[in-house]
Amino acid sequence: MLDGKYLSAIITAAGSGNRMNSQINKPYLTIENKKIIELTLDKVSKIENFDEIILVIRKEDEEIVEKILENYPNKISYVFGSTTRELSTFEGLKALNKKCQLVLTHDGVRPFASLALFKKVLEMLKHYKAVISATKSKDTIKIVDENMLVDFTPNRDYVYNIQTPQAFDKNLLFSMYEKYVESEFKITDDSQLFEFFKRDIPVKVVDGEYSNIKITTKEDILFAKAYIKSLENEEFYENRNRL
Repeated sequence: MLDGKYLSAIITAAGSGNRMNSQINKPYLTIENKKIIELTLDKVSKIENFDEIILVIRKEDEEIVEKILENYPNKISYVFGSTTRELSTFEGLKALNKKCQLVLTHDGVRPFASLALFKKVLEMLKHYKAVISATKSKDTIKIVDENMLVDFTPNRDYVYNIQTPQAFDKNLLFSMYEKYVESEFKITDDSQLFEFFKRDIPVKVVDGEYSNIKITTKEDILFAKAYIKSLENEEFYENRNRL
């Protein structure tokens, strides 16, 4: 519950390993003795506010997911996804408990979002109907045309890299997804729906985390291993200092 409202989470894990050049679906790759999706669920399952957690998966991964979920609370269930991340989210929305009033969406292959970031997004959801996490761009961005010629350079002060978690009024998000699946629009994150269908409703941005990467390529695996190792070293020294 969040402010007395039924709160659900949708974790999408129905993608493929194509860009990873792997036969194993990305969420089920192992990093330092844990699958990526387990690292994500370890974090999300600690958040007591969630009344239910829906994991969206590929049908061919059902057996491995059932095995994984044996180690987690019963409030985590799964449904089968669709051809894109957005349509898979819609499948998750359709599976939510009818009591659901608020929903958080998160990529299953973003295992390093901190508990503090989840809580920051949820806290802001008490005041807004749409909240997203994002990091300020470190790089200069160029907008190019179809011939790969530079068109213009946006002001970097207003350019952000969008992440998950994102959180929304559930009925509002669901109604926009119903319109989206009948449209010719193409979105790359849930909050983009507001740009097409509800521009009058503000989407609040909270500061994300540069470590909250989406594991997509082999290079991301290298970062993930190094990041986990750094966390282990940090924990080791903290524990030693307590002795």
